[in-house]
Amino acid sequence: MSTFYAPSLQPGQSHYQLSEEESKHCVKVLRMQVGAPIELIDGKGLQAFTILEDAHPKRSILRLESSIFHDQTPSLHIAMAPTKNMDRIEWYLEKATEMGLSKLTFLLCEHSERKQVNMERLEKIAIAAMKQSKRFYLPELHGPIRLEDFLQQHPTGYFGHCEEGEKIGMNGLKSTLPFLIGPEGDFSTTEINAALQSGYQAVDMSAFRLRTETAALLATTALLS
Repeated sequence: MSTFYAPSLQPGQSHYQLSEEESKHCVKVLRMQVGAPIELIDGKGLQAFTILEDAHPKRSILRLESSIFHDQTPSLHIAMAPTKNMDRIEWYLEKATEMGLSKLTFLLCEHSERKQVNMERLEKIAIAAMKQSKRFYLPELHGPIRLEDFLQQHPTGYFGHCEEGEKIGMNGLKSTLPFLIGPEGDFSTTEINAALQSGYQAVDMSAFRLRTETAALLATTALLS
């Protein structure tokens, strides 16, 4: 059964009209016919089973048969500095969405190589990954935001850095707390001290230096464990 993204889906409604983009994919690409079963997800936990009533290439109409709401557990929040090469961020977002990422916030740090990100493109990548992996939640995308402002909003959590110092292991991390990943040049000493003073715990992620997207995926895996 093919899955389509329906952000305005509501429980109890009788029919749903696909967006022009999803209608085109349904009719022109997949060549679905009237009567075909279709699964809808709204990216906020709602799943619906429908039947294609009007196979229009711009505004296909579906009849809802039943719906289910799925709770989101656990809540995973990664905050990372975007890499200079956006392909690496896109790769991470795709994989993390498949794994169950809840929020991704982009940080502006002293050593950041990139200050702007194409949020529209990233959302499309997340939607495709959500549909492909049969997830029911679309990750929230936030930022870019200065690290100091993020620390004020989220005063406790975890972070990785490359400097010497006291660090905890990767086991037993609380999935409800955010995990900070710095830029390729690492967090500055000032930023490390600010995170520690705020209430963040430094995590020993590896004996080797990791790329930003690799560290982010490792942090995602640790929070899921």
